[in-house]
Amino acid sequence: MSTFMEFYDRVLGPKLFEPYGELLVREIRKDLRPEAPVANILEVACGTGRITTYLYEELARPLNLQLVATDLSKAAIDVCKTVVSDEVKQNVAFHADVDMADLPFGNDSFDIIVCGFGLMFPPDKARVAREFKRVLRPGGKIYGTVFQYNELFDLARQQTQRLFGAPSAILDGALSLSDHSPITNAFTQEGLCRGVAEVASSCPMSFFLDDEDTREFLFNSCVLLEEFNQCDTPTREGYLDTILEELRSRVPSRNYEVKSWLLRGSVDQVSKETVGVSALPDFEELRSFRAMAPELVENRGELLNPRAEARVVRSYQTMKAAFLAEHPEYPDGEVEALRRDEFSRLDDSQEAYLDHVGGTLAPESLIEHDYQVLKRTILGNPHTGSKATEAAHEKARSEIYRFFRCSPEEYEIIFTPNASGAIRIVAESFPFEDGSELLLTKDNHTSVHGIREFAKSKGVSVKYVPLTNEMLIMESSLLRSLEKLDSSRPHLLAFPAQSNATGAKHDLKWIQLAQERGAMVLCDAAAFVPLSGFDCSAYHPDFISVSFYKIFGYPTGAGCLIAKRSSLRKLTPPSFAGGAVCYFSGPWSPTERMLHHDNGRRFEVGTPNYASFHAIAYGFEFISRIGIDRIGERAVALARWLETQLQQLRHDVKAKGPLCRVYGPSPEDKGATIMLNVFDCYNALFPHALIKKAAESFGITFRNGCFCNLGAVQHATYTTAGSEHCELDKKKKILDCKTFDDEVLSKGTCGAVRVSFGLGSNFRDAYRFYLFAKSLLNTESSRLEDFLSASPPN
Repeated sequence: MSTFMEFYDRVLGPKLFEPYGELLVREIRKDLRPEAPVANILEVACGTGRITTYLYEELARPLNLQLVATDLSKAAIDVCKTVVSDEVKQNVAFHADVDMADLPFGNDSFDIIVCGFGLMFPPDKARVAREFKRVLRPGGKIYGTVFQYNELFDLARQQTQRLFGAPSAILDGALSLSDHSPITNAFTQEGLCRGVAEVASSCPMSFFLDDEDTREFLFNSCVLLEEFNQCDTPTREGYLDTILEELRSRVPSRNYEVKSWLLRGSVDQVSKETVGVSALPDFEELRSFRAMAPELVENRGELLNPRAEARVVRSYQTMKAAFLAEHPEYPDGEVEALRRDEFSRLDDSQEAYLDHVGGTLAPESLIEHDYQVLKRTILGNPHTGSKATEAAHEKARSEIYRFFRCSPEEYEIIFTPNASGAIRIVAESFPFEDGSELLLTKDNHTSVHGIREFAKSKGVSVKYVPLTNEMLIMESSLLRSLEKLDSSRPHLLAFPAQSNATGAKHDLKWIQLAQERGAMVLCDAAAFVPLSGFDCSAYHPDFISVSFYKIFGYPTGAGCLIAKRSSLRKLTPPSFAGGAVCYFSGPWSPTERMLHHDNGRRFEVGTPNYASFHAIAYGFEFISRIGIDRIGERAVALARWLETQLQQLRHDVKAKGPLCRVYGPSPEDKGATIMLNVFDCYNALFPHALIKKAAESFGITFRNGCFCNLGAVQHATYTTAGSEHCELDKKKKILDCKTFDDEVLSKGTCGAVRVSFGLGSNFRDAYRFYLFAKSLLNTESSRLEDFLSASPPN
């Protein structure tokens, strides 16, 4: 089958886009006036040039106008140049990599802008409207079309939803302006509808598509769906047969109805001169609150501070009282005592630490205990037989077994530098063979995704399990993948107990379901166990990966693989090192032989971090004294309060939309993590890197970007249909990580902000972030940049 762009041009071009191209030309011709001569036309989202050809032949050539045609996709422009006539290529200026929200043209450059079926896709509609206004001359006109309804697209979307649990993203995007208000409201805010009699009018038509072309359309619509894309050819053909049969029954004539909105806009001198500038963000309340000592803001007696400070304190105390009333189980006294005793450095430095998924802060007593142990104890290399080290090693193992509710008879513990080191042991040692499959959920830490490189090197099939819109594992897809496993081959399912991006808690039932179908299971528990107990006696995973610093903050560089002994025996280390073997032969030996140590020691790579054993044991004891469930409950209470407050914040001006968009499942299905993006008064995205920079200036620490979980973050935050599969390819400029950071992450095209609570968190931390977010109401991204440029770092 042809590529999507080739199919788009060859089939949809003449049947669907050319008729609307004729419509656009007719509308433009009707509005032409001798007293307002036109010199330049800009077409954005020109695609493969079907509408461009009409614009050239019916307007530009006969009226001697300059025509410029642009598209964000280089692939579209490449196809365009192969299908348009030589005359069009010679006389039309084509430009690829052009974002209509960031046009590379000067002010007052064009008289007309045309956009045929492209306005559905840019997420920042307000910025598009502002760019149109900027590059148009006074008196300039805008003409566009978007789908109001497309019977073929809608039916295909319904069927992909039914079969795969998710609709095709490209169809979702194409039909996203059935209600035209997001774009027409943006036009109105910029004064582009002033004097326009009918901004949006419905234009119906129909088109015929035979079975062969319909099948190719369905293929190109489904290929972006992860499950369909990973199927073998017979399975794909079966799905296409099923959908095609359903379409035949719904539309026997093969004539599909279409309605499109014809959109119009106009720029006059008043709108050109009216450039609304929003206010600078007002961080004064946040600044005042940060400077106040905890004793002051928590004091409920008479306030002796100035009136402004009193107002800040009253606001805090009112919101905290409401929080405590809503969460009567929250042990405020215990939390504040723990903060004073173990984490006073946070308040001393006026910092709010909200990156507990990245790494928990270490309690002061743990650091002091470890210092005293290292100062007074003679710890030797365990391979030397140090008694003190052996005792510390056994104590650490004992605490791990207790915390994870597993027995040394069933499970082995292998110390590693971190969870990633534990994952690597499984990845490089797993007995992949011909016929094996590696199943990875899309929501996984990058280190888990890395297993695929070891699997691919052995010719093993790698399949990804997609996510629902709520960022949970798509159950139907995973079940289908498990049911297809060959029980005679070794397989591996790897998934997280909790997402390190959204905080989504994935159902641990998949452990048993996968094992029943012959797969071993690696459960990445690194983001889960800092706030939740993991009961191995209930779930019996084959492998668990853990980093200790995520649970109690110290020591870093220490984690472990908890492995079922029966599963561990099936792994074969790819090499050997000190501590793993007691004998290996060489040219000095008459026979080839190697003797591994028993159990976990065969996976050791040199001397373990034996100076960490005391701290690991004490860390688990510290957590047990408080209770892991109590730590989790209070952290989740803070996260849910903050999430609720953020979702209630709305701008009062311009688009009047919500300030924050939170990603992930409902609160009962996630931990103490909030993954979000912040939007300005135009409903345009504040780049997450800019949000982080602003927050850091007020002592607020959190994570931004992709959090080493590109799959989940892409799924949640890529808003342009199809961009997830071609963000790098369509630009053909992103060849290194720095450029990716500059062109994708820093601009906010992909990525988000992650706020996470944990061991040392209290209500003041949550309230501090709330004040920071509230300060961004009724302003825009450029004004936040202005503020940061003018403000010295705090």
